[in-house]
Amino acid sequence: MSSKGARRWIAAALIMALFMSSFTGVAQAAEATVTGLELGYDATDYNTTTSSLEMLVEDDNVIVTAFATISGSTSKNVTPEATWKSSNSSIIKVDKGVLTGLGQGTVTISVSYKGYTQSIKATSDFTYDKVTLMQGDKEAPTALPDIKLGDTLAFTLNGEKNGKPNGISIDADWTSSSPSVATVEEGKITFVSAGTTTITAKYKGKSDTIKITATSPYKSIVITPKQTNDLLELEIDSTDVKLTATAENKQSGVAASDVTALASWTSSNTKVLTVEKGVVKAVSTGTATITVSYLGVTSTLEAVVRTPYQSIKLSPEKEYHIQLHDTKLLQIKADVQENSGKIEEITQLGDWTSSDVAIATVDKGIVKPMAVGTAKITVTYKGLSRSIDVTVYPSITKIKAEKDMVDGFKDMSGDLPKITATTFDGSTVDVSKLVKWTSADEGIASIEGTKWTAKKLGETTFTAYIQGHTVPVKIIVHTKPVKLIAESKDMSIIIGKASALPKVTLVNEDGEEMNVTESMTWKTTSDNIVLLEKTMKGIEASSVTLTGTYLTKSVTVRVKIEEEIIKLVAEPTKIQLNPGRSKSIKVTGFYKNGKTVSVSTKMNWVVNNTAIASVSGSSSVKAIDVGVTKVSGSYQGKTIEILVEVTPKLKSLQLSTKSIQLTKGSTYSTTLKAYYYTGSAIDHTANATWVSSRTNVATVIDGKITAIGKGTATIKATFEGRSVSLRVTVK
Repeated sequence: MSSKGARRWIAAALIMALFMSSFTGVAQAAEATVTGLELGYDATDYNTTTSSLEMLVEDDNVIVTAFATISGSTSKNVTPEATWKSSNSSIIKVDKGVLTGLGQGTVTISVSYKGYTQSIKATSDFTYDKVTLMQGDKEAPTALPDIKLGDTLAFTLNGEKNGKPNGISIDADWTSSSPSVATVEEGKITFVSAGTTTITAKYKGKSDTIKITATSPYKSIVITPKQTNDLLELEIDSTDVKLTATAENKQSGVAASDVTALASWTSSNTKVLTVEKGVVKAVSTGTATITVSYLGVTSTLEAVVRTPYQSIKLSPEKEYHIQLHDTKLLQIKADVQENSGKIEEITQLGDWTSSDVAIATVDKGIVKPMAVGTAKITVTYKGLSRSIDVTVYPSITKIKAEKDMVDGFKDMSGDLPKITATTFDGSTVDVSKLVKWTSADEGIASIEGTKWTAKKLGETTFTAYIQGHTVPVKIIVHTKPVKLIAESKDMSIIIGKASALPKVTLVNEDGEEMNVTESMTWKTTSDNIVLLEKTMKGIEASSVTLTGTYLTKSVTVRVKIEEEIIKLVAEPTKIQLNPGRSKSIKVTGFYKNGKTVSVSTKMNWVVNNTAIASVSGSSSVKAIDVGVTKVSGSYQGKTIEILVEVTPKLKSLQLSTKSIQLTKGSTYSTTLKAYYYTGSAIDHTANATWVSSRTNVATVIDGKITAIGKGTATIKATFEGRSVSLRVTVK
């Protein structure tokens, strides 16, 4: 702290002491009258020549104290309560008597308290008129456009006051606009990478800058030895690989440099491999990218770490179930297969671990049960690992099957029933994977693991056994079902009205069909519908999916729950088509509340004569043969009818003549015949549209041509999208 700063600190302390003593005396005279206002400050801050307080930018603050003269007392420090103002806060700001210099100039500081105001001039200046970056004994340039990475560079900062310089490098604030390119400390530049940055040196309100562009002295860096396909291949436990990094200089004639020890080496995945000064060490299987960087140049090499083995095989292979009181410990055997195909046992060589040693421990594959629960036993060997779950069960007092009968079908398989055991303390535990099963007649149904397989029609009994406890389960083998077919996959029901559950037919393997509607079990995840024994009732407008099951087969039906429709309107109500052509029917339903909905794709359609027309589920009518029929559609019990007329398809048009010659005022009548693919020909003279190309030469109405004036005109007849014409010459 400067001597001036120390004096200011002491002055502030004395002011505070005065404030505290004044406060004690004034507290008892809260209602006293203010008779005046005075300012107090450190004499060292006041210049008697300029009659102003003086301060420097970014230097110590100047402290001014406001004292109010109180009638019947001495004075009171009112600095915090008074109102402080600066005539120019960009030069000097004031906050509760603390003056801070921000720029160069003079301002007036005013303080007001209970009708009294005092003011004082204050001047702020910079410590130095300017600061200058120096490179050696010369002023640094505004920019250095080509500095090589690896070069050393340092600057100093001079402050100048009244023409006199002074070194201020240590006290200045040094910054770099891009620390990723270069950093700076007390003027010393440390380059990080190629690029451009601006170095700024700042001291008490003044600053100077220089723009520096750093480039690499090298054009590239090469990793050797070169790897096949640019891929470094390693194996677990293999010898470390030594790589070399060579930097090629930009200057011609300058030899490349071995920078292996100087360069920065990194691995993208240190869990796979590590690299230090070019030495690569395999850690575990996987891939990683090796990167080497030196003075702005970088090169990469992809690497893969493999294991010399294909896989590990455990015996037993799948989850294993044991009981806590078992005296014969489980021995797990581990084998590995080399890439060459050779098999090697590694039970004694592998690293064995248990996920929960409180439940089971393992040593060289020998598992010892310790408590009830499941633990994962894992063996790891040269980058490979394999695990098996071992479940430990408690002692039991009785067992129970989830169900006492199952239905099977020839050549079909299913899961054996869940077996629950009761323990000594009365709790239950699932022992399905621990029990042993037998079949009374393997010819009817056999057992393997936790699965049963039906062999032929008939009945037999499965028996589950554990710790001297048994439970029987009856199995009936039926004819194999093939499919459940719902009468309708999409249904619509009305809110609040009971509707019959979907009708379902079962098709057996022998082709026999059975109505199993009343035997179906229906479920849904939606709470917008209630499923009863034989009916269902919609609660809220929505679309739900029902899943029905019977034996091992299932079927789904989509049900739309909606408001009641009071009428259906079809558009068009009459359709005329040629054979092979189609047209869609738009059907709109009207609800009670007046709202409408498109039900075109929901209609149930029936065609009176399917030889004439057909209709799809999307309400598209297709003409098949010439004739007339009706299409009837229904939805929510409402019906509509559409008349369908299939007419023959037009093949060509022909006029009775191709050209005529007339005199002015004369007439001529031509006829138009339409020829159809059915072989028939019909006169459509009156049905066609007739047009003359030049009505000042000839006019035409329903085939009758009238000559008007000399010239040539073309008469065109159009029918069902086709046209034919003749030439008329009037003399």
